[in-house]
Amino acid sequence: MMAVEAASGRRRVAALGWDYLLIVGWLALLAGSYLLGLRPLGWLAGAPLIVADLAITGLTVLPVWVYLLVTEAGTAQATWGKRRAGLILTAAGGGRAGLVRVMARNAVKLLPWELAHLAVLRLWTGKGDSAVVVPSLVLCYGLVGVTVALVLSRGDRAALHDLVAGTRVVTGSRAADS
Repeated sequence: MMAVEAASGRRRVAALGWDYLLIVGWLALLAGSYLLGLRPLGWLAGAPLIVADLAITGLTVLPVWVYLLVTEAGTAQATWGKRRAGLILTAAGGGRAGLVRVMARNAVKLLPWELAHLAVLRLWTGKGDSAVVVPSLVLCYGLVGVTVALVLSRGDRAALHDLVAGTRVVTGSRAADS
């Protein structure tokens, strides 16, 4: 396996930016469907909140999770953004991260987004139950804060999702199969 070094903060931010272009593009397609009058979620009017939660997750968070999973567990070991920034995802000890690690990494990574959906939907519909909204927002922002603090303070720049899953983002084009 080749020698690797922790990805710089600049490269990680660049990779995130490139990947956000794809994510925003997907969300723009969803929004555009409303402008065209397609209203893919129109049937949710009056539906129980759990149904709306599942539908929104299925149209937003799940496709992004699948994108991250397919690209980071694939042969390139990197999303489009990571490839453009010269980064790959590896196991903490080196080598390929493997499917289960990548699944766990991205579930933790996207958890703040999902928690924000839970809270915002309840606030938006006026059906906000503070027993759901407040803990969701506190946990959402807490996870983001811990993640940023870890990346800024650790020498290997591992984020919370990397520590939970046993992965690292490093410079390189691809780790040796192991």
